[in-house]
Amino acid sequence: MKRALVLLAFLGLGLAQGVEVLWGRTCAQCHGEKAQGVRPYPGLASSIPLFATPEGRRYLVWVVLYGKKGEAGLMPGFYQFKDEEVARLLNHLKDLLRAKGDPFGPEEVARERGKNLTPDAVKRP
Repeated sequence: MKRALVLLAFLGLGLAQGVEVLWGRTCAQCHGEKAQGVRPYPGLASSIPLFATPEGRRYLVWVVLYGKKGEAGLMPGFYQFKDEEVARLLNHLKDLLRAKGDPFGPEEVARERGKNLTPDAVKRP
């Protein structure tokens, strides 16, 4: 019983820290630990208003899933991530930026899959 409780506590801690590890491995290398940007890659503060509109939220999901071509080069897409992982990354970014808006859910990400967009086609609204 004690062993099971320790395992459950460990798993819970892993899930809580999981998004920070995922952010660190996939986003922070270019956008920084606090989304401040790492030259030549941009900080993400300009995306704050996007969290509050349907078009902006769709765009943010597209950027993570399909990537984006920008002035600093090509941001890769992470289509291989599960819907829950994409939602957790976007919610982590929302928290880092202290942006207003509802939390992202996996169902919101799932609606945007299968569009077969290229990074050139992902345009900011």
